Amino acid sequence: MYFALSAAPIAILLYYYWTKDHGEKEPMPLMKKVFWHGILIVIPVGILEYFLLIGLQLLGIENGTIAYGFLVPFFLVAIPEELGKLYVVKKYAFDHPKFNELMDGITYCIIASMGFAFAENISYMFLYGPSAGILRFFTAVPAHALFSGLMGFYIGRAKFDKKNEKELIQRGLFYGVFFHGFYDFLLMSGVPILILSVFPLLAYMWWKLNREIKMVQKE
Repeated sequence: MYFALSAAPIAILLYYYWTKDHGEKEPMPLMKKVFWHGILIVIPVGILEYFLLIGLQLLGIENGTIAYGFLVPFFLVAIPEELGKLYVVKKYAFDHPKFNELMDGITYCIIASMGFAFAENISYMFLYGPSAGILRFFTAVPAHALFSGLMGFYIGRAKFDKKNEKELIQRGLFYGVFFHGFYDFLLMSGVPILILSVFPLLAYMWWKLNREIKMVQKE
């Protein structure tokens, strides 16, 4: 049951964005490699997040403070997780000959993010039960795809613009981290109206990413 609940939203989103790639389809072995390493990157990212949390506690930054509410979503969660997904794409896909279209940046970043989200789903359901998986079906899983898809728009451009490659990758990471951190900030706020604001945020990210997909399809 846990496996099915974890895999269902992943499969739906992967298929949805796979159909958005109107160019050359990506090779299955490479997509599998990126997906599985998206799962595995959860381990070092989780370890890093643990030690960062210990660091906050040693600095006396406690839950309920303004500093905690800002630092945790952006610096403890969003930066390590989006860096982890970016690392997977850069290491296993970016320099591959089949990474040969602008859309490939979006595609591979989403694949890495879905591996990451799958591992998170399994762990959350073991901790909190199937209800966590159902909730994440409509929130965290599509959110991961959107954070990383928005980052991937710039990763795809970086591949074909060597002069500005570093700047474009940094810009992509910024957008991935910003939206991820803002999403988590709203959820962690404890304020009902802010928590509910994640749904219009998800809608905006979906609109923005689809606009960017149309742009790369035209190009």
